[in-house]
Amino acid sequence: MFRVTVLAIIAGYADTIGYLHLNAFAGLMTGNTILMGIELATAKYRQAAFHGAIIVMFLFGVIFGRIIVRAGLEVFRALIFTSGLLIVSSFVDKFWGALLLALGMGIQNSAANRFGGVTLNHVFITGNLQKIGEELVSWMWPSPGKQVKRESAIFALAWFGYALGAVAGALAADYIDKPLIFAACILPFVMLLHEYKGNINLR
Repeated sequence: MFRVTVLAIIAGYADTIGYLHLNAFAGLMTGNTILMGIELATAKYRQAAFHGAIIVMFLFGVIFGRIIVRAGLEVFRALIFTSGLLIVSSFVDKFWGALLLALGMGIQNSAANRFGGVTLNHVFITGNLQKIGEELVSWMWPSPGKQVKRESAIFALAWFGYALGAVAGALAADYIDKPLIFAACILPFVMLLHEYKGNINLR
């Protein structure tokens, strides 16, 4: 559960930096889709194309991350690549920075989405809130023969981590020149610890 929380912190951090510095969400494609729709409706076609390109890059990242997992490669390798993308996105212009950041978040969410037998998204969290709500109903109004899943707490931790990362990202955006480099330095070590201890199967 520690690892999903840290990964969610990094995702919330990166998404906040993307929004504040790059004018786009890195992992929340719902937000980018809404922005694209508003821009299309108001004839801001260049901005709409920008957010549309980000959505496509995130999808490419998801595909790439899934290919890595299907090929049997370590999740650590995928997140090393994501870290590199975070660093590069800190030194290019806003357009390419936003695209590379979205690509990285797609890879991160797709490659590292298994935690102790539970599949969850940590780069976007609306579905996790739905899971929390469903489990709360099951706890308050249990169905005959059905027990509340013990691992349901992991969805709450993912939300909490993401919110904490958003706060950290907002603070870092004001005080750090290239805040994504900080997240890039942490990300590989989270998964390296996983690979070393072997406590959680993320494949």
